[in-house]
Amino acid sequence: MLPFTETHNMFRREVRRFGKEVLAPGAKERAKQKQFPRELVKEMATLGLLGLNIPEKYGGQRSDAITIGIAMEEVGRADSDAALFMVLSAMAGSFLAKTPEKVRQEWLPQIASGDKVVCLAATEPEAGSDIGALKATAVKQGDYYTINADKNSATLGTLADAAIVFAKTDPKAKIRGISCFLVPLELPGITRSLIPDLGWESIGRGDVSLANVRVPKSHLIGEEGKGFYVLMEYFDTSRVLLTLAVLGSARASLEETITYASSRSAFGQPISSFQGVSFKLAEQATLLEAARLLCYQALSLIDQGLPHTKEAAMSKWFGTKTAINAILETLLIHGHYGYSEELPLALRLRNAIGFDLAYGTGDIMKIIISRELTKGS
Repeated sequence: MLPFTETHNMFRREVRRFGKEVLAPGAKERAKQKQFPRELVKEMATLGLLGLNIPEKYGGQRSDAITIGIAMEEVGRADSDAALFMVLSAMAGSFLAKTPEKVRQEWLPQIASGDKVVCLAATEPEAGSDIGALKATAVKQGDYYTINADKNSATLGTLADAAIVFAKTDPKAKIRGISCFLVPLELPGITRSLIPDLGWESIGRGDVSLANVRVPKSHLIGEEGKGFYVLMEYFDTSRVLLTLAVLGSARASLEETITYASSRSAFGQPISSFQGVSFKLAEQATLLEAARLLCYQALSLIDQGLPHTKEAAMSKWFGTKTAINAILETLLIHGHYGYSEELPLALRLRNAIGFDLAYGTGDIMKIIISRELTKGS
């Protein structure tokens, strides 16, 4: 049984309505125009979707992990691109809790209100999953750190107002030499460029370069040399949240396809009566429900303060692969009509692939799972 309360169910209905009425109608056009209007970000904030991991004193309404998961799943049904703003605001809420009060007062209310958007700048050309191989450096000089870095694949990188940047304060060390900084992106020495992606077209994934950028030492997140641990503290949660967003997209595709298969006739009967179609619907419904259950199990463990790394990695690997396959199968059931841009299935499929790559690929998740399984053996 899923761990939902009546409060959770009421919240789900509210977010689903918002997604259906506000987010879904313009999703295809936003992808076509390759932009996500800041006004729409603020509408999401008005519903509280950007403050779910931010304390009330800073304008948020900190919620349990299951509530954030519900929001991600329901927004993902409507527009999975929109869900990326939510996961990064939730991550920012976790990270900036480790900054001085002055920084929290300045930034957290603006993130919760949608006035400021934050991106994550961790990946480099030779340091993706191997974050210990970072070449970015941060040198302390009085009240500032001077950062030099070439970051790529920053989700929201060309849209954001600030970046959470990982750089080495001890270049000779690996993991223990990494520190984490909040970097306002209007500072001198920062350049950004858009990556022309297959999907995620409206969210401005891009490269972010920092050349001798001076960042106040107050913008150090956590302790110097502890950046990797800051990242890992919320990374498992983020993986599950991302997965629920793409599962929401897949569930919407399945529900639409069930309706289509029940009304579309061939040889004098609905195509849903043919095993070639009905078996696919049954398989995908089962797999999606299994992946969804795994995600909420992981979030339940998080809310209880219990170990959850294995379950989070399982959710990310199994959930994203399942979602991609489900969307593909629903597209194929629609035939040539599904292959067109007239329906949202092609866009959803392209976006779903991005979720499979983000925050650790399936193979990296399998490494994590196997390590957790053999720990202590």
